[in-house]
Amino acid sequence: MFGQVARDLVLVVDAVPGPGRSASVRQRREMLGGNGANQAVSLAQLGMRPMLAGVIGEDQVGQRLLAEARSDRVGTSAVIQRPGLRPARTKPGAAWCWTAPPPIPSGGAARLADVLRADARETEMLAGSAVSTAADAEKVAADLLRQGPSVVTRSQRA
Repeated sequence: MFGQVARDLVLVVDAVPGPGRSASVRQRREMLGGNGANQAVSLAQLGMRPMLAGVIGEDQVGQRLLAEARSDRVGTSAVIQRPGLRPARTKPGAAWCWTAPPPIPSGGAARLADVLRADARETEMLAGSAVSTAADAEKVAADLLRQGPSVVTRSQRA
């Protein structure tokens, strides 16, 4: 799985607070997250042997994320560790993510994937140009399918 390797923050509360309200947090957990990592863990739970490719920092958080992926039976030899990467606050719902984008495979690397899923930005990186219409996205998907994956899908979120 090519994709984001992130640290998800999960807060356990008794009830979800309404707008402008707050709630006491009973438990705070940090865990492996990100689109690529989440999908890789799901595949491992189905009995497959996924390999995760992404970028993380060389700090303690990065080490914990790698250890968690390995304990979830996800291969991590393609995860790149870079010094100086720090978590950055992003849009609501995105929790925390690494400031550097994950490595995006060149088109030729698509032949190694069975399932290739990319968000809008990743799709444009794979295409090497803007993908602004449904026809553009269909053309990129068709090009990638010819290279080997059985399934190519694009998320609607940016």
